[in-house]
Amino acid sequence: EIAPGIAFADIPNGVAAINTIPALGWLQMVFLIGAVDYWGVLGDFSIGKPDLDPDELEKRKLQELQHGRLAMIATLELLRHDSQNFVSPGFDGLDNLITGLPFLY
Repeated sequence: EIAPGIAFADIPNGVAAINTIPALGWLQMVFLIGAVDYWGVLGDFSIGKPDLDPDELEKRKLQELQHGRLAMIATLELLRHDSQNFVSPGFDGLDNLITGLPFLY
């Protein structure tokens, strides 16, 4: 059980799982994120920071920012793909796209 009365096997996959999370679970997540945001950056230690010249450090910061943006786009695409069946239950994926009519679903 992940919560009283909720077995792990009862949780659906993907976006449908959002509705099965109890209100107390959402409250815990919002409170924890708010606490971390209010009290500052946790774990900002100097150990393990790269000893690079400023140009190389800026280059790597830009690369990290770009990779983060790509990861956000990929996550949004996964959510879109997962929730697509909510919009059109008859859409079963690749077969409908091969027909050449991808915008009918």
